This record gives sequence, C-alpha cells and structure tokens, in this order.
Amino acid sequence: MIPGYHDHEKFVQAHRQNLLREAEHQRQLAQLSQPDHGVLQRFMAIPALFLGGLRKRLQQQAKYRKQQETHRTAQ
Repeated sequence: MIPGYHDHEKFVQAHRQNLLREAEHQRQLAQLSQPDHGVLQRFMAIPALFLGGLRKRLQQQAKYRKQQETHRTAQ
C-alpha cells in the first residue's frame, strides 16, 4: 500500500504530539532543577542579618574601648 495524504497527515500530527510532549517534559525538568530564589534569599537573609548586627555591636564596642583609652590617657 502506498501512503497517501491522509496517512501523511496522521503521521505529522502524531509527530507534533510527540514533540509537544517532549517539550513539556523538558520544561518540567528545567523547573525541578532551578532553585526557588525566594526561599534561598530568605534562608540567606537570617545569617546576613545576624552577622550585620554582630558587626555593628563589635564596632560600637571597639569605639567605646577607644574612647575609654583616650579618656584614661587624658587624665
């Protein structure tokens, strides 16, 4: 049997459906491999805030100590 126009159309439609399924599968795989940046940012924000506060307190303590040393040497 020689394939006709109808057979060719069915083949083209089936091929198109396979390509669409494959593209959807690739899209889903890509979503799985990408981290959720919002969660990552929140996760990193907690240590960043802690370290920022610690840095500020250490700087204030160093400033206070320097003032105390300056005050003692002036007496």
